[in-house]
Amino acid sequence: MKTIAFTILLLLSDLALATNLRGRVDIRHPYTGDLFPASGATVELIVFTNFGPQLVYTYFTGSDGMYYMPNIIPGNYILRINGYLDYQVQVVNMPYQDLQPVLMQ
Repeated sequence: MKTIAFTILLLLSDLALATNLRGRVDIRHPYTGDLFPASGATVELIVFTNFGPQLVYTYFTGSDGMYYMPNIIPGNYILRINGYLDYQVQVVNMPYQDLQPVLMQ
């Protein structure tokens, strides 16, 4: 019984340190130069471990260009947009973390 209680406490402590990430992906219109939300863009969160890069989370942006990634453990990650645009991200311990908008060219 003590083992079960200890395991539950460990799981809850990890969730207490988790952050909800949110951000936006925009695209520039090729003729007018106006910015529009990038609907349906693939956003991946990748962490580097001793075994190489590990995919943590994948999300597709909504019609508003927004993405949401719940319960991310604080640390250093790579945010990859559509498989080729990489951005370094440092996730901190807070309930929500807004990331800078990403512009796809």
